[in-house]
Amino acid sequence: MDSLEKLSAFQGSLVAVVTPFNEDGSIDYGAFAELVRLQEEGGTAGLFLLSVAGEGATLTDIEFDEFTAKVLSEKCSLPYLITCTGRHTEDSLRRVLVAADHGAEGAVLTVPAHMGPDQEQAARYFLEIADRSPIPIGIFNNPSRMMTDLDTATVDELLSHPNIMLHKDGSSRTGRLGEFMPRHPDVCFMADDAPDQDILVGPMALGARGIASAGGNVLPRQFAELSEPWDENTDLKAFRALYAKVWPVMRYLYSFRSPIGVKSVMNALGMPAGHLRAPLTPLSDEQVAIGLELIRAAGGTGS
Repeated sequence: MDSLEKLSAFQGSLVAVVTPFNEDGSIDYGAFAELVRLQEEGGTAGLFLLSVAGEGATLTDIEFDEFTAKVLSEKCSLPYLITCTGRHTEDSLRRVLVAADHGAEGAVLTVPAHMGPDQEQAARYFLEIADRSPIPIGIFNNPSRMMTDLDTATVDELLSHPNIMLHKDGSSRTGRLGEFMPRHPDVCFMADDAPDQDILVGPMALGARGIASAGGNVLPRQFAELSEPWDENTDLKAFRALYAKVWPVMRYLYSFRSPIGVKSVMNALGMPAGHLRAPLTPLSDEQVAIGLELIRAAGGTGS
């Protein structure tokens, strides 16, 4: 099965795993391997590397290349998708090619930060990279961070490209997924665990393949269960009950700039999340205590 088929068939929990940094800012690869092991044991279906939660935007080109080479050389039962957004089109393409050289299952892209391209410019960016990429491309429409909100026509155009195989929409207009999904049955549509925008339940009900989440870092088993695609056998009562338990944790984690809350509670739980990169700083002990109570109430580690 090639990468296109693998991504088209993907389903379940895609966790935006954090990147553990040492105090001097270097990457702690031993800690990262331990985090991967915890996700494997928790039933996670795939790992989303160097996302916002993974602080990928803080890595230099040298660090990105080293991280990709070292992480993908380690044996892992889970597929890896890597955020490859660079400073401009050619920079993003360079990162995609590096990821491909080291065996990534796919590359996830947003538009470059701070540019705010219009719809035509954004479409050209994704399509030029998809044309030249040897691995499948996933697009993440993340308007709250990237200034550009891909409209329906642009997303539809992008999903028609044979090498664009995953879509995650961070806008609150998730009802339009009902238009996209029937027209692009081979595309892997993912829900998101940002609670205020309500972009989890709607996409799952409409046929999303799973959930791309930051919350899966602290509740891997719960998100693995929550991320099972809906079918005629789905127990909606059980889904609602689990969602009600997990939602307070999602709300807590997203009340802080990612990944401040995630790393702070992970470290308190004994999970080697490592340091944040400056200028980000961890939560206070009082704030962490609130998060730990919510995680334990949801059945997380330490309950």
